[in-house]
Amino acid sequence: MSFIQSTGFYGAMLLCYAVSLGLLYVDFLKDNRFASRAGAAMLCVVWLLEAVFLVVMISFDHLLPFFSSAQETIFFSWLLISVSLVVNYLSRIAYFTFFMNLLGLLFVAFATGAHGQPLDVSFGQANLLLLHISVAFLSYIAFALSFIFSILYLLADSALRSKRFQSGPFRRLPPLQRLDLYAYRSAMAGLPLLVISLVLATVWYALVSGYIMLLDPRLLFAVVLTVMYGIYLRAYSTGRLNGRKAAWWNLTCFFAVVLNYLVIGQFTTQ
Repeated sequence: MSFIQSTGFYGAMLLCYAVSLGLLYVDFLKDNRFASRAGAAMLCVVWLLEAVFLVVMISFDHLLPFFSSAQETIFFSWLLISVSLVVNYLSRIAYFTFFMNLLGLLFVAFATGAHGQPLDVSFGQANLLLLHISVAFLSYIAFALSFIFSILYLLADSALRSKRFQSGPFRRLPPLQRLDLYAYRSAMAGLPLLVISLVLATVWYALVSGYIMLLDPRLLFAVVLTVMYGIYLRAYSTGRLNGRKAAWWNLTCFFAVVLNYLVIGQFTTQ
């Protein structure tokens, strides 16, 4: 138990993560099938280490991984790895795994410095809080997918503009139109989940405090996220925003998601 909670264990996860991304980066540069397979295998090791961490912490603390910021962050990283491995197995979109888990590495690195304390909630309130956080996580996963597709779109578009697409590392990517559509559909799945999580959070807060939260920074920033993604989806669906402009706006939206999760959510938690 003490080893699982130690800096050494986090360091081992970070090292395996870094080795995995290094191998995937070699594949990115050299189109190396061995590096791709070795990177995916090492990523499975990271997935297993994070799963062990979560199981042990849940077993000893008797808490799901939503009541501590460190456990919550590791759980989110574990979800990112799970999704990337599934997408890679089903569709084999080139470089998706690399960029998705580069994002996951940032979350694990953040978790090494996170020392959140468990929340003090009653059983009934905890059920509602768990539902809120679970739905919010699903929305973040959808937004992360949308973000990665936009990243791939911009990289492929840049390669096409510089006439490096046929010989460069991006020749294995799907067509630009498909990446653009994938980004849109992922964001479209994430927005209603975000709205539902907001409603659940408002109800939970009202039950706990007896008040409707109006000036809570987490709620206000989540509303801003809803508006930003709403603008993106509306403009895309009407044809006023697509291609590179849509990808850049989508990246801006996801940076706001990261800010909300890593800054607003972590440092305003009472």
